[in-house]
Amino acid sequence: MRFLIFRKADAETEQGAMPSEELLTAMGAYNQQLVDAGVMRAGEGLRPTREAVRMKLHNGQATVIDGPFTETKELIAGLSVFEAASREEVVNWIRQWPMQDGDGNVTVEIREAGCPGGCAEVHPNPDAKQEGKRFAVLLRSSPALEAEEPVAQEKLDRLDAHNAAEAARGVLLAADGLRSSARASRVQFSGGKATVLDGPFTEIKELIAGYWMIRVASMMDAIEWAKRNPYPTGPDVEVEIRPMYELDDLDVDFTPELREAEQRMRQMQLEAGMR
Repeated sequence: MRFLIFRKADAETEQGAMPSEELLTAMGAYNQQLVDAGVMRAGEGLRPTREAVRMKLHNGQATVIDGPFTETKELIAGLSVFEAASREEVVNWIRQWPMQDGDGNVTVEIREAGCPGGCAEVHPNPDAKQEGKRFAVLLRSSPALEAEEPVAQEKLDRLDAHNAAEAARGVLLAADGLRSSARASRVQFSGGKATVLDGPFTEIKELIAGYWMIRVASMMDAIEWAKRNPYPTGPDVEVEIRPMYELDDLDVDFTPELREAEQRMRQMQLEAGMR
């Protein structure tokens, strides 16, 4: 089973604070353990929401709102893709989250991936040029999405065809839907002590119902891409568009071991997408 792991934002991540060497070392060792176990398929950090936008589509018209956004506890600072036999297995891995992160005070949300009704896997193009910047397009949830109301098959087929075409030309790097938060859990760390809360969660409009990772030249291009995306739950949708961190964006020195772990994880992500 595939799961999406959200590391929730806090004041430091929203300020764009750089991780300490101690945190980098601890998180690198943790990620290496996950990669070696075949659990972690991808891991990405999202830049602060002062660099992000939210876009609402209504009757074919787009309204774009610039960040930053105020509901810090519901924002996302990073995401990872896990493969595991069950949510319980993922919870056990998350319980081992490095306590150097947030001084042991963080919230991690575990969401089961997959489109209700089914959608095709995205296969990134390994021969595409690695040019441009990476962005995450996060689909905000709604009562209909949280209830997993059926979607017409022709809409899912249209999305699958669009995703395949965008992946072939090297723009779309990954995408997936998310199941209802009734299938989710949150692991809240306070002073290093973990508490597990099972869904469903009530703040529906702040939940994420799906995501796309794209590579384009600029935020303006990302917005235009998001406008054209054939959301199967449209025509009224809201998305959040977030620039993603690259290793070279971080003002820290990475050891050869950390860079090797990052490269291995990206190769695993590519191979998983090509299955």
